Amino acid sequence: MYAPRRVLDQHRFDAVSAALAPEASDAALMLLDRDLRIRGVNATYEILSLRPRGELIGELVSDVFPDNPDDAQASGTAQLAASVESAMRRRGTDSMPIVRYDITDPQDPDVFLPKLWTCQNVAVDDGDEQFGVLHQVAEVTSLDDALSALSQNVAGGESLVAAEHMHVLAALAAKARQDESRSRAMAGEIEQLHRAVETRDIIGQAKGMLMERFSVDAAAAFELLAKLSQEANTRLVDIARKLVEMDHPSTP
Repeated sequence: MYAPRRVLDQHRFDAVSAALAPEASDAALMLLDRDLRIRGVNATYEILSLRPRGELIGELVSDVFPDNPDDAQASGTAQLAASVESAMRRRGTDSMPIVRYDITDPQDPDVFLPKLWTCQNVAVDDGDEQFGVLHQVAEVTSLDDALSALSQNVAGGESLVAAEHMHVLAALAAKARQDESRSRAMAGEIEQLHRAVETRDIIGQAKGMLMERFSVDAAAAFELLAKLSQEANTRLVDIARKLVEMDHPSTP
């Protein structure tokens, strides 16, 4: 006769999560029940998933982390479900050497961020009955790590077709482009800061000269610079630079 599954409340999952997914752990850990509902996460998982605990607990994985509808090859939810089922069926561990599972950008739910992961699912029970898995995940961010993980897939007997290999590696290419774009943006911001500091220093020097020469305070010196700028139809910083150069001419 079929024995109905017991319904465990969230308090029970909280206790299990505290024991198996400690906050201090460097590993990103998530507790899933048999229905793939998130029952616990630690701080490292929150950081890696770009989601606070309040957006995760009690939600189905497929709702919080849906497959990208614009990616015909997206199968992260199906691969996770198969791994969880395998771990529970064997009452042990199922490892996923590498899987592409893009996640939505917290700032823009319509944008999916290409992500590669290695995952491990370990069946969890309370002594009488299995009620879920402990999911441990690590992000793959380098080509060397991706190739190593793909090699593990092959060594484990998994036959990945060329399209699947390309789908995985395309995530790294997209990340590289994002990193390059961020690097360019950062370089631009640094250059702007340099110019801002230089501008502040030049204006400060010119103000100091005018304060000393005309015995005025900083506000009056700045007003004088602004007036000269308006009359000459020239940027204030250029006026300041000319004054500094006149007072401290460069030697040939």
